[in-house]
Amino acid sequence: MNPEVAIHPVVADLNATNAEALLAPADVVLDGTDNFETRYLVNDVCVKHDLPWVYAAAVGAYGACFPIIPHQTPCLRCVFAESPPPGTLPTCETAGVLAPAVGVVSNLAAAEALKMLVGANDRLNRALIWLDVWENTFHRLELGAPQPDCPTCQRGQYDYLEARVGSYTLELCGRDTVQVVVPGRPPLDLDALAERLRSVGTVTHNGSLLRLRVDEHEIVVFPDARALIKGTTDPAVARALYSRYVGL
Repeated sequence: MNPEVAIHPVVADLNATNAEALLAPADVVLDGTDNFETRYLVNDVCVKHDLPWVYAAAVGAYGACFPIIPHQTPCLRCVFAESPPPGTLPTCETAGVLAPAVGVVSNLAAAEALKMLVGANDRLNRALIWLDVWENTFHRLELGAPQPDCPTCQRGQYDYLEARVGSYTLELCGRDTVQVVVPGRPPLDLDALAERLRSVGTVTHNGSLLRLRVDEHEIVVFPDARALIKGTTDPAVARALYSRYVGL
């Protein structure tokens, strides 16, 4: 619509090996991701390079948004100190997402980004906005100052960027399967996860594992949050499927 705007799309799996190269040259980063692990990685890069960014999320009928100016406002790990365990939060695949919720949240995020780009930091929203377009609710949680014990913005620990935490994948040779491992997580409630997944595919489970068949893939999830993603040898596809159906 604007001929003066140049778009340079990059098709890549954002991970610890390329995140700095992709994000650090930017003036502002807008969060369009769908899982906490990637958001923590974005937070690490942005804090390390003093790069402002806007957190945004939507699922079901509700959404959340807040801007982050490293070392001035709370960063993501100030607000959410730890990533929620896999399988504990709804995803767009298990709960759906109402398009107007996405529209409201993305427009709020865009407004904050415009303020950042023109240097109007005094106009930034200094709160976590939480809204539900179905229940007609709109809440503001004032965030205050950065947490003094935050490992990222106060102590300079970039755990996700340096791959000290988070998930990793292993291709199982000759089996058209990738294993996704999420170390250090509490045990999954397979019964609760099975209930959430019944609407998206064929689910069977017992006390030892849960098996989901969806499209051309089979996902086998174990109580320790480890999963086998069958039908692919691409780690990026495996992580995406894990995030979509189990949650990271």
